[in-house]
Amino acid sequence: MRQRTSAQVRNQLANQSVYGYAVGAAVLPTGAYPDLPSALCSPRGVLMAVVDAHGDVAVSQRAVERIIQVYEAIPPDVDRLIALRATLDQARQALSNKLRQGGAAMLLAAITGEQCYAIAEGEVYGYHVLADGQLTPLRLGPTGQRTLATRDRVLICTKPVSSSTNNYDIALALYAHSPEYAVRRLIATAERRGQRRGLAAVAYGPRRSLITTLLGRIIR
Repeated sequence: MRQRTSAQVRNQLANQSVYGYAVGAAVLPTGAYPDLPSALCSPRGVLMAVVDAHGDVAVSQRAVERIIQVYEAIPPDVDRLIALRATLDQARQALSNKLRQGGAAMLLAAITGEQCYAIAEGEVYGYHVLADGQLTPLRLGPTGQRTLATRDRVLICTKPVSSSTNNYDIALALYAHSPEYAVRRLIATAERRGQRRGLAAVAYGPRRSLITTLLGRIIR
């Protein structure tokens, strides 16, 4: 099979988007990721994270800040899963002993080009939605690597988000909408079903789906 050039890969990545949003938790990025194509083509890739320190936003945010510091300090030629594991271990130090022992939840993912790496601690979830809409769990941990096709989507989220919906609705939100709208929709669903804290989600995927391209954005 003919290999694509770096210019071809970059052009395909230009339509991708990453968006994060949290209520009573913390995410990386907050909002949209700037200059995404360049980051996706870099050795470090795009770093995404969700952190829920049992609803303590300040502690969750400190953990995210530590995640950024540690990850950026790791040489770019280090294996991404090793880099994520080291980052996760260091980020735990931003938590109190009580939170470390009580199961604060963190999920870190890095996307470089067509590869997605993910590692986690606590009750957090990752999903991979294929271009045809099929949803599969994102493998986390030492073997947490997945190859992404151009129109695939990825979602990482905390338990309150995941438990407030089902796989079908998650797949539909990601398949039918941009990452921003999908994340906002899933968070809003959790809030309608009584969740008030620990809500965090980050999505990666095409900026505009086939449905939104044909019909336009229905909800702004």
